[in-house]
Amino acid sequence: MEIILAKTAGYCFGVNRALDAVDKAIEDGQVHLIHTLGPIIHNPQVIEKLEQRGVKTVQGLDEIEKGTIVIRSHGVGENVIKEAEEKSLNLINATCPYVKNIQKRVKKYYDEDYQIVIIGNKDHPEVKGINGWCNNSGIIVDDKNNVPNVAKYDKICVVAQTTITNELFIAITEKMKEQHNNVAIFNTICNATKERQEETRRIAQDVDCMIIIGGYNSSNTQKLVSISKKYCNNTFHIETKKDLDMDKIKKYEKVGISAGASTPQWIIEEVINFMENQENNMENMNSTYEDTFKSFRKGSIVEGKVISASKDEIIVNVGYKTDGIIKKSEYTKDSDVDLSTIVNPQDNIEALVLNIGTDSVELSVLRLEERKAKDELEKAYEEGTILEGKVVKAIKGGLMVDVGISEIFMPASQYHYKFVKDLESLVGKQIRGKIIEFDKKKNKVILSQKVIVEAEHKAKVEADAKVKGDFFSSLEVGQKISGKVKSIMNYGVFVNIGALDGFVHISDLSHSKVNHPNDVLSEGDTIEAVIINLDEENQKIKLSVKEMTEDPWTSFVNNNKKGDIVEGTITNTVSFGAFAEIAPTVEGLIHISQISHEKVESVDAVLHKGDTVKVKIIGIDNDKKKVSLSIKETIEKVEKQVEIEENISVYKDENANPTLGDLFGDLFK
Repeated sequence: MEIILAKTAGYCFGVNRALDAVDKAIEDGQVHLIHTLGPIIHNPQVIEKLEQRGVKTVQGLDEIEKGTIVIRSHGVGENVIKEAEEKSLNLINATCPYVKNIQKRVKKYYDEDYQIVIIGNKDHPEVKGINGWCNNSGIIVDDKNNVPNVAKYDKICVVAQTTITNELFIAITEKMKEQHNNVAIFNTICNATKERQEETRRIAQDVDCMIIIGGYNSSNTQKLVSISKKYCNNTFHIETKKDLDMDKIKKYEKVGISAGASTPQWIIEEVINFMENQENNMENMNSTYEDTFKSFRKGSIVEGKVISASKDEIIVNVGYKTDGIIKKSEYTKDSDVDLSTIVNPQDNIEALVLNIGTDSVELSVLRLEERKAKDELEKAYEEGTILEGKVVKAIKGGLMVDVGISEIFMPASQYHYKFVKDLESLVGKQIRGKIIEFDKKKNKVILSQKVIVEAEHKAKVEADAKVKGDFFSSLEVGQKISGKVKSIMNYGVFVNIGALDGFVHISDLSHSKVNHPNDVLSEGDTIEAVIINLDEENQKIKLSVKEMTEDPWTSFVNNNKKGDIVEGTITNTVSFGAFAEIAPTVEGLIHISQISHEKVESVDAVLHKGDTVKVKIIGIDNDKKKVSLSIKETIEKVEKQVEIEENISVYKDENANPTLGDLFGDLFK
């Protein structure tokens, strides 16, 4: 057998680029938070491998709360990009550059009031994404016989899905040009797609049999199948080597192989190796007919290919003497579904053998899924795996959580160490959990998020304690430090200085008297302070702001002494004297007896607040930080001497009125 492989078979540039973006995100260490919006490519085998690496496929952004979202090569509408940005998701836009150019062109012409026409499949994600750049107002055409009347529009812009055939594009656009004069036509079919389709056509004309490898849901692969069948009747579409029917293929001498843009190289190589090995094996086979039948028993897991599907049952070829039968109740929990609408001939099915009869083998897909789910849950329980899921409903006593494998019960007490009163409010939330109880026989599985939250909280507390301890150990009494005022109390302020808060008592805010901390500080202020005490047992830090500046008292005693005459300002008067500020924040007392040489009956009668006076320092008490002052010591005493001689004659003249000058004038000469 001669095998001819198309050079263009396999990944295209856009798919390669998208997968590289996912690989890079995984390498960056965010695997548990990576999601793709729809399957990254139309290949279930690749998707399965990515899921095994932790990448999840979601259908909408409403399924994601945080993390990374990868836009696949098909692209999305403008509104999806905006929604991802509004949700603050880490957006990786892996839209194929060819598709992105179409989106830009559509937006440009839509903004210029053109009616957008998209040639392609309306259900294809690429077409949906392109339509999202013209407010989903585009006309989508996929058949030359269904071209709408576009004559009613002033101007039209036509683009194409990158994977359609060139023949379809030409047929539709020619019909449009017949109806309308002002048509802007852009052939946006990907060059790689054109080359792949053309090479497939050439090979199909030259071989006995053609094999097209690619996902059954892949649009570009389906186009290759369609092109191949035009030139080669013996065309087979397969996804993997398992789909190969060598009994049909072995009779052909010349076999051509092509593959869709989403088919990885390893799948292509597996198919070729399988064909070559099978050909060698067939030459050496000498088995009897009975030897070809598989051997299995009740409880075995078998793989088969669908022969037919009716409304209520599926007939499967499992390689046994009789066919397998899957009843609707053993395939799905939806009793209303028509099996013929969801299962197609040639589909591969894996099922559990329930019973082996003479006419058929009874199979169950549901029970196999349940068995696999239990095995996975048991493994998760034994390994302590953290599972992620969504709360699907609240029931009596707890929640049902879908973790992908199956739905698991989480008691209300296991949601969080904090009590949650309204369980209904949790429906739809993404949560994590560990299986804390598993009993396969009793079918009992208990999920707990609480154990994770508690462990994380404990780890955080321990980490915080270490950080605080290390920080405290780095401090010394006398060390200067800066910080922001965190809160203000009547008795002082708390200051954020790093991992711990420091405290400044009101008495340590200033050398001057402070009535309330609010008078000198506000929350958020940055201050400089010095550490004056460290309480190691309680990790308390006492700070002082006033220690950052020289004590005015110290400055005063260094520059003044008893006997000095200084100038002061009266700050207050009391019954026993007056206080005068003689240096910044330094006050001295002028006792009432030191105000004047004359007797002072009332301090307020001679001194007032704000008066500037000259005083003499008559005493300094360094221990008590008190100063005694005197005004009268700065005034020279004037003595009056009155000499009354005994021999002074006293005149008594009733007509005379002597003055004080007459009596005491001589004293002032």
